[in-house]
Amino acid sequence: MRKHVLLLTTITIVFIVLGFIIKSKYYYFPYLNLIEYFLSFLLLLITLVSMLRKTKVNSKTKLVAGFISIVVLMSIISLLNFTFEWHPLTLNPPFSKSQSFEVDHEPYEWKTATPNSYGYKNETLSAYFSKLEKWERLRGLLIVKDDKLIIEKYFAGTTKYSAFNVHSVTKSVTSALVGLAIQHNYIKSEHDLVLPFFPEYQNNSFGSFKKAMTIKHLLTMRGGWAGWDGFQTVEQCITKEHLQVMPDTEFKYFTGAQNVLSAIVTKSTKQSTKEFCDQFLLQPLGIKNAFWRKVDGYYVGGDESYYTARDLARFGALFLNKGKVDGKQLLDSVWVNKTLMNYTDLSKEFRSLDSYDEIGYGFCWWIFKTKDNQTIYSARGKGGQHIILIPDKRIIAVIVQEWNPLKKNPIMENKLIGELLSIL
Repeated sequence: MRKHVLLLTTITIVFIVLGFIIKSKYYYFPYLNLIEYFLSFLLLLITLVSMLRKTKVNSKTKLVAGFISIVVLMSIISLLNFTFEWHPLTLNPPFSKSQSFEVDHEPYEWKTATPNSYGYKNETLSAYFSKLEKWERLRGLLIVKDDKLIIEKYFAGTTKYSAFNVHSVTKSVTSALVGLAIQHNYIKSEHDLVLPFFPEYQNNSFGSFKKAMTIKHLLTMRGGWAGWDGFQTVEQCITKEHLQVMPDTEFKYFTGAQNVLSAIVTKSTKQSTKEFCDQFLLQPLGIKNAFWRKVDGYYVGGDESYYTARDLARFGALFLNKGKVDGKQLLDSVWVNKTLMNYTDLSKEFRSLDSYDEIGYGFCWWIFKTKDNQTIYSARGKGGQHIILIPDKRIIAVIVQEWNPLKKNPIMENKLIGELLSIL
């Protein structure tokens, strides 16, 4: 009995350490809470195999010991998760209908209107909505026109209270925070050099490329990074990641750039990025961040934050309304104009899709051209999250999709997005 308990305890401890290492350093995989479920499954498998073996310990005792090990494993990893802010504790299990969780706050309460009041025909919309059943990854679709919610639909059991991982839409939030930090005199301008914000690394040897890097280069994805777009911590970006060209030479999408921006916001404001965001952005907007991942002391600026669809639309309205909120100027209109300005006319990374062509990139906002030659803007995240601005029509479209490569159908999804844009 003692040997069996010792062996199971050792395995459980090893699994806890393994879970900590993976979740704290190598979390870049589809389902953020997959590791603890996978390790629990292995513990269950080990328990079942041990029950088949004939030993002095009876099967019931082995089953109880295995169950206790799984509970201990899940409890400790959950405690670590709470402490280090890896992902929401109540996040739905991996491979469930939706990797989301229900919030306990009331999402932004939009004024509402009917699509008919804006001239949209019931038969046109009904025909379109009937096609959405084929869109397996779709979880939320909201349309706001003239600051009124006219369409709101949820799928796969999600509701207006469901908070979704918006992935790289987080970059657009971080961009707004940089603008607010400049507006409130915490940062001089977007032309400030990056390295002076990190005196703790002054003993490192930096090349001329990295010494020339500015905040604007990070905002526009023109930092000159050599590495691939994965996940790089602030320390990795500053001390290890190399630049292959001089900043502002070319566009290269690199998530680590926004993680550096988040650290700059934290350092310049003397408060965490999340605290600054709550005080200067979210509270004035009347919305909440449901969760924001923290890595190595900083809230990540490039991805891994959670919002409800209604709250995402409210954030989009800030830019559609040139920085005004309820008649008050929250974000400088000059910054909004800079944000939606095109800093890259052409790039080999830009794609041409059925629904739109990628024609540029602003301050962490994509610039698209629709097939009917209309310019639109999108805060876009991995897996198909969108806050789409159609300024000429005073429309905000929020599209939330499940990040599930097994159900991905890009041709069909892009076609349905294009059809939606043509209707709007």
